Amino acid sequence: MAEDPNATTAQDASSNFLSQCSPARPPILRSSLPDNHPVAPTINAAFQALLKYRQITCLLVDQQHCLLHICGDDLGLLGEYGKDITSKNILDLLPASLKLPTSIVLNRAQTDGEAKCSGCAIVPPPNGQPYTVTIAASRDITSDTREVLTVLIERDDHKHLESSVELQTTELIEVNNRLRAKVLEQRQTEQKLAHQAQALARSNADLEEFAYVVSHDLQEPLRAMTAFSQLLEQRYGQQLEASAQRYITHIVDGGTRMKAMIDGILELSRISNKQITHSPASLEQALEIALENLELMRIENQATITHDALPTLYIHKNHIVQLLQNLIGNAIKFRGPDSPHVHITAEQQASGWLFSVHDNGIGIPQPQQKRIFKLFQRLHNQQEQEGYGIGLAICKKIVEHYQGNLWLESAPGEGSTFYFTLIVYTCQSES
Repeated sequence: MAEDPNATTAQDASSNFLSQCSPARPPILRSSLPDNHPVAPTINAAFQALLKYRQITCLLVDQQHCLLHICGDDLGLLGEYGKDITSKNILDLLPASLKLPTSIVLNRAQTDGEAKCSGCAIVPPPNGQPYTVTIAASRDITSDTREVLTVLIERDDHKHLESSVELQTTELIEVNNRLRAKVLEQRQTEQKLAHQAQALARSNADLEEFAYVVSHDLQEPLRAMTAFSQLLEQRYGQQLEASAQRYITHIVDGGTRMKAMIDGILELSRISNKQITHSPASLEQALEIALENLELMRIENQATITHDALPTLYIHKNHIVQLLQNLIGNAIKFRGPDSPHVHITAEQQASGWLFSVHDNGIGIPQPQQKRIFKLFQRLHNQQEQEGYGIGLAICKKIVEHYQGNLWLESAPGEGSTFYFTLIVYTCQSES
């Protein structure tokens, strides 16, 4: 099939455009700007405006006049075309006749915001005709620490020179104003978020301090109430009616539960408020301590505890003891019809360690899984299971202290697996 002689491709059109702009050297587009530089979004918009005109060299330079970005070199002024010339001083790259006027324009633009110099002579390569150019520069303030200068060099014999320069300058100013507004908006948003974060941190600290002080001060009157109730029962229990004895029992039980809750609140406060010293701690030894504390519960429920090899980490030992003790204790407490079996795993990851505590217990329904880590949230009433809804809240607090996460996978009748991560340093294992 014969080709249509009148048909033109995009490549042909592009070649024609380039030859019209500069027969000797096509436009170049090269940059040393990072992608996240605040000026980068303006470059394409600015260059699109400049493409409406011919015989233009457009450059972006920093305060030291070092080349940051080449939008186009239709005039062929850059003597080292084809080499990596970004980050070089443009005064070293331009023809000798343009060095002084360009330096003057750049210095004035840094001071006044913009500057222009017309009638600068250019001596072209052999067989070329001399011509004059206009040099214009404008300051583009994009951040507190860096200024970028836009440099335009255009032939004076271009039609409508003044109007083109003014139009280009106007378009660049509009783009710069939009960028400046976005930068200002972003800074205001960042400042607002920073203030909110500081206020929230202060509020949390105040609440934790309040909880600690109140809980600590409640211990003494609570201890007195419980002690006197027990003394009353011991001395006068035989003289009291059955109902009165029952009332005293309720008072003692209530005091015991309240003490457990207060102890839990105090423990939560200690995790965040007290200065904690971290040191190498063997998780094998921490697990042994936790199992010793759970010895009676293990024996009564005939529970079996197994584990993989556990590391030595730079961590507070009491934290990991409490964490393992609460998770294992819950696994034994909420047992199924079979004897409890709990297995602990440890896996090192790129950012820290991943642990799991798996059991064969009764499991936890999906709707209840979202609230079990909240303080005083219980899944069963007091008659079904003992507990005060504090243990898992303490576990979550400990894990978050080490920038980790705590979550579970569970289904009724299929047991539960609690996962937690710890972002801590690994130490050499103890010999």
